[in-house]
Amino acid sequence: MLTIGLSHDIHLILGASLLTGICSVIPQIFIPIASQFSKPENKGRNVGIVVSGLLTGILASRVVSGFVGEWFGWREMYFIAAGLMFICAIVVLSILPNIQPNFKGKYSDLMKSLFSLLKEYPQLRIYSIRSGLAFGSFLAMWSCLAFKMGEAPFFASSDVIGLLGLCGVAGALSASLVGKYVKQVGVRPFNFIGCALLLFAWLLLYMGENLYAGIIAGIIIIDVGMQCIQLSNQTSIFELCPKASNRINTIFMTTYFIGGSLGTFLAGTFWQLHGWHGVVGVGAILTSLSLLITILSKK
Repeated sequence: MLTIGLSHDIHLILGASLLTGICSVIPQIFIPIASQFSKPENKGRNVGIVVSGLLTGILASRVVSGFVGEWFGWREMYFIAAGLMFICAIVVLSILPNIQPNFKGKYSDLMKSLFSLLKEYPQLRIYSIRSGLAFGSFLAMWSCLAFKMGEAPFFASSDVIGLLGLCGVAGALSASLVGKYVKQVGVRPFNFIGCALLLFAWLLLYMGENLYAGIIAGIIIIDVGMQCIQLSNQTSIFELCPKASNRINTIFMTTYFIGGSLGTFLAGTFWQLHGWHGVVGVGAILTSLSLLITILSKK
């Protein structure tokens, strides 16, 4: 963060950004830790709380960065972020328990065991792929929202665009509630609910594309739908093999972010070709594919 804030060389900024992306995997480790240290009856709720915190931070950062970037400059935002990371490092070192590794062996064997888990648990493949496709739909909206809001009829500034992140926070806060009821409702019904909400959100974002009300409603609903899909699937994977929860989460999150990257890439491509309607099409198709997997898998 400090390197990006101080640098005037684009190659140095790209290198530091790559390092930031690699290190950003650390918060995802807290999810299996929350599952590991939770009682069975509280596992879904506790995982939901952690995911809610992660997503709230991601979305709230859009609000903060929008205002700081608009009034003080983008470099100052990176300096603030570096300071916050320093504080987080101290807190983590002070609070995180000493956890002994469950896997004994070489790192290469550890990586090979990921493929064994994929082969052994078909549910893991299903849960990961359909969640990744839904996340691609989710990021398709967020990756192109600033472009949409910056043109007619909105012509919104970066601080106003950042405020839309607060709408996403409302959806992210539903994560703890979703996690609480995963076992009672079931992972498959939650996926149907989540996909239905995503498709409805895309319909609102299409029909209300020139209205703040349509955009805001779409953001809130797409965030709630995403929580239904992610949390139901992610909570369920930890029950497949509790001793390998970190490795199972690695498979899930890798697939998850591959799907997110696919959605971002396709949304950017179709924005150039067809504008906002192209983005809506990408989001709707990815959601439909996730729904199709749920229908065919019956899990």
